[in-house]
Amino acid sequence: MSDDNRQKILEAACTVFSERGYRASLDEIARRAGVAKQTVYHYFPSKDELFAHAVEAMGEGILVSLAPLEGETLADTLARFAQTFRERVLAEPCIALHRLLVTEAPRFPELARTVYEAGMGETTRHLAALLARAMNEGRLRRDDPLFAAELLLSMLTSAERNRRLYESQHPEDALPERADRVVSFFLRALAPEKPMTSALSPASSRSTTP
Repeated sequence: MSDDNRQKILEAACTVFSERGYRASLDEIARRAGVAKQTVYHYFPSKDELFAHAVEAMGEGILVSLAPLEGETLADTLARFAQTFRERVLAEPCIALHRLLVTEAPRFPELARTVYEAGMGETTRHLAALLARAMNEGRLRRDDPLFAAELLLSMLTSAERNRRLYESQHPEDALPERADRVVSFFLRALAPEKPMTSALSPASSRSTTP
């Protein structure tokens, strides 16, 4: 039962901190969890420690697999990744986490850095590695794979996340095909360069001198 109490406290803390930020009271967290305040202290000796565990719990699940499935093309892999990534990053829990970290990062810089590196940072590195392999194999035009990864992630969520942070959405935000449109645009921008061919055909380039 003790593990259940800890989980209840952590879930309540995630909810209350996302609503009120660090200023949330432990009394409110204990009430939402259905436990005594002393029970909160039993599992989390300080408010800072509870806050850190809550933020880390909120950040779990952001990573999206980039391992290609058997028979998938690069476009298929990126489209599957893009759809799942958008669903997770634009979901309300992740929007709440973003608001919370932006607000509290000056107070908890190491925590904010850790959550970023474990989530978005790791996703960016995995995506860059996938794009680097595609560039080396000639499936994409050679460029900076890390820059390309950051650009694709920004294209997938940046504008819409900003709108949601201000509680203003665009009709196209919820369209599932938006991920496919972004990936298609990205792949066209990095399409391999075609080798230049001579404007003259072999026949016309031969000497006409008798």
